[in-house]
Amino acid sequence: MIAAPKPWTSIWQAPHRPLFFLAGLWALVAPAVWLLPEGIGPDKAAWHSHELFFGMAGAAAGGYLLTALPAWTKKGSVSRNVTVFATILWCVARLTMAFSAHFPVVAAAGGMLAYFVFLAVVLAQRVVSSRAGRRFWAPFAMALIGMLSSLWLDGEASYLVAEAVPRIFLALITLIGGRAVPAFTRSWLGRTGEAGLVRDQPGLSYLAIGSIVAAAWFNASEQSIAEGLALVLSGLALVLRMSGWQCLRTRRYPALFILHLAFSWTPTALLLVGFATMLPDQMSPATALHAATMGAMGTMMAALMMRAAMARNEGVLTLSRKMACAFALICLAAMIRILAEWIGSAYFDPIVAAAACWMLAWGLFLIAYLPALRGPVPRPVLSADRA
Repeated sequence: MIAAPKPWTSIWQAPHRPLFFLAGLWALVAPAVWLLPEGIGPDKAAWHSHELFFGMAGAAAGGYLLTALPAWTKKGSVSRNVTVFATILWCVARLTMAFSAHFPVVAAAGGMLAYFVFLAVVLAQRVVSSRAGRRFWAPFAMALIGMLSSLWLDGEASYLVAEAVPRIFLALITLIGGRAVPAFTRSWLGRTGEAGLVRDQPGLSYLAIGSIVAAAWFNASEQSIAEGLALVLSGLALVLRMSGWQCLRTRRYPALFILHLAFSWTPTALLLVGFATMLPDQMSPATALHAATMGAMGTMMAALMMRAAMARNEGVLTLSRKMACAFALICLAAMIRILAEWIGSAYFDPIVAAAACWMLAWGLFLIAYLPALRGPVPRPVLSADRA
């Protein structure tokens, strides 16, 4: 008879448990830096942006990739030691960023880079040993994001990094969500013999990713019109791909419907960033950027992380009221922030309102996620078999 794990050790049974919790915690904490008195703590704008990109999104990406790895490689889950070490390195990176002014540049860069390098090494070793070469994008992406995290310390490079990182995450969402959402949908519809209704064109996601890469090249060569057009093309390609996914039909299954809503933020963000790049006088690039960060990144991370915490009722994942409210508040926060320039501040400050909705959403997420840190891990996790 195998003894049940102790409550304080069960959190290490799967990578998504600590890392998803930390992603939600950091999504809640990152905006709070603006509440600190002036002169206390790190540079607010730099810390806020860095920690949302590399703290929140970094933890979510690491938790997802390490948890999905066994399904990709057809091998066992990663060890407890890998989960513990990855969590420690993530915490080291957060402390390094907070006190980067007190460290030598090389030491600070190493502290920020170590978590992503570790993820890249673990992912690469598993991918190579299992000959799953088509998954090599995962370690490559983690290594690239880690390099950009360390470059943030360079004052001249930080602006370029802040512009590049959201687009890299949009490409990752396009790749990961573009595989997961139609697969989950097909699996769910298959129970009623309707799987054939899902029409998918994966090539459109590759077109979208290629267009994002092309936009980066145009950005480097300061061709803003071409860059904007490439981003608009990317967004339109994803809209066309989603048209065959039976999105509205999934409203009968809320746990799946929020994934469709979350993914829809990605083409929306690409279109808005594209238009803002071409017509900055009509739409602020900072406004469009929040469609990518709060909208696309925030909703997709929440929708995927919630799946790992959902209860199963007769084989169907149940979206709790707390989770539904949290997801709705993230969407509301993104919309208020995007429309802030048009709303004005006659009756309330829309930026403060957006931050309040965002923080309340992630507070609810953490409360809903706590039970998922204990007990046996339901297997498989984040798989279409648990649609």
